[in-house]
Amino acid sequence: MAAKDAPSIKSDGNSDAADLARLGYRQEFLREFGSLATLSFAFSIMGVAASIPSTFDTPMLSAGPASVVWCWTIGSCFCMTIALSIAEIISAYPISGGLYTASKFVVPAKQMPLVSWITGWLNMLGQIAGFASSDFACARMVAAIGTLATDGDYQPSAGAIVGIYAGILLLHGVINTSSTRFMSLVTQSFVFVNFGTAIAVVIALFAASPAENRMDVADIFTSVNNMTGWSSDALAVMLGLLSVCWTMTDYDATGHIAEETHKASIRGPVSIIVAVAGTGILGLILNIAYIACSNGLNLPGATGMSTIEILYQNLGKSGAIVLLICIVIVTNFIGISALQANSRMVFAFARDGGLPFSGFFSRIDKRLQVPVNAVWVIIFISLLMGLLNLASATAVNAIFSLATVAMDWSYSIPIMYKAYYCHIAKTQEFTPGPFYMGPRVGLAVNIIAVLWTAFVSCILVLPTVMPVTDVNMNYASVITLGTLFLSLVWFYVDAHRWYRGPRGNIGEDEAAAAAAAADAKEVVDYAGHA
Repeated sequence: MAAKDAPSIKSDGNSDAADLARLGYRQEFLREFGSLATLSFAFSIMGVAASIPSTFDTPMLSAGPASVVWCWTIGSCFCMTIALSIAEIISAYPISGGLYTASKFVVPAKQMPLVSWITGWLNMLGQIAGFASSDFACARMVAAIGTLATDGDYQPSAGAIVGIYAGILLLHGVINTSSTRFMSLVTQSFVFVNFGTAIAVVIALFAASPAENRMDVADIFTSVNNMTGWSSDALAVMLGLLSVCWTMTDYDATGHIAEETHKASIRGPVSIIVAVAGTGILGLILNIAYIACSNGLNLPGATGMSTIEILYQNLGKSGAIVLLICIVIVTNFIGISALQANSRMVFAFARDGGLPFSGFFSRIDKRLQVPVNAVWVIIFISLLMGLLNLASATAVNAIFSLATVAMDWSYSIPIMYKAYYCHIAKTQEFTPGPFYMGPRVGLAVNIIAVLWTAFVSCILVLPTVMPVTDVNMNYASVITLGTLFLSLVWFYVDAHRWYRGPRGNIGEDEAAAAAAAADAKEVVDYAGHA
């Protein structure tokens, strides 16, 4: 898009439908998400109380306590650069496609179809993998409750975990086949349960752990035990970045519900930044609590999850089960929120003609005003991913890495184009929203975000155990590159003839009229939804 054609939104953030019309899209969703619901949604998508138990084993069993603490601390700081970069773009272009749709405004017109195509497929793949891995972790935790309750007599089979996983998918699909108002009301409680559970775990561990389970403070921050088979201790430590990167990813989730949010250009970016900062701080405290109470324990224990073994050995069976049930609830919140954001991305990509049967997947249910078809295709694909557990648990674990790598690159590609074409070459005009870091700070943050993504992607596709076999191979790189290759083949063979990138669904005249009408209407009725 030429600089002179760059759209702008109102900096007060009150004219949501008018802003959307100026960006080329008509209002199709009901806007029911206010400040609390949007902030709670951002926190729930990261779900620190449950995300850490899901991924704690990677740093802890790869290199020990130092990997857990320092990968989380350093990773959180660099993840904030991605969050800030996304928040700035989401503030300028609050559309349900997130950074995929925003690429329309920061990428030169000739390159835009291909860049948007790649960004869209990476984001959609990463989101589905993220949702699937979250629900699969939930299934493992539910099975672990059975193991704890029977004192280790019950050991779930791969098929049993897949069965539990299928039930969780079904539950989340049904919940997401609900109105936006219902989802908003339910989501408001997520942040309190998430924070409450994390704080309860920290207090319980420090209050109840026996002296022999307490680790020396120095060991918490410095102890390295390389169990990966890699000759480099530094590399073994860096493999622990999976935990923080997987927890923090899906930064743009609030962007995907932008068309359902009041004052989306303000609440969206604020929620992203606050959620990443809060998750980083609380996550560090939670990680330290688990490590501090793990001295001498045989991890990962009977359940195969170190954090559950730590709870069991310090709190006993009853205490561990109570807290694990709370963690399972938080994990369900992650899945519910992730599916909502994911379905909006599928809807947005289909709305622009980027998917097979786009008309079907971009259909909005007339009664609920939500993309029901998009919800259930995600459930189906996620179920297929979970079936990999019947063949190899390692293949399923690769989904965790896949989610992070695919999604982070779907963010970094638009960020990279914005940095170069809007700030360096200045051939594209970036018209900022209410949240704006300025050209100099913004450019520096954008560059750091892209470099961090490149670095961490190299780490996350490495095998976590050496020597490599078909059982312990990290398949994340194979799946990501394979999907990217197939999407490029499809683009050059066929899609380039008809796919033009995010195209909007109203013309310029209709956009101008819709913006004016929306401005007039929202002046009258916005106060009732503030």
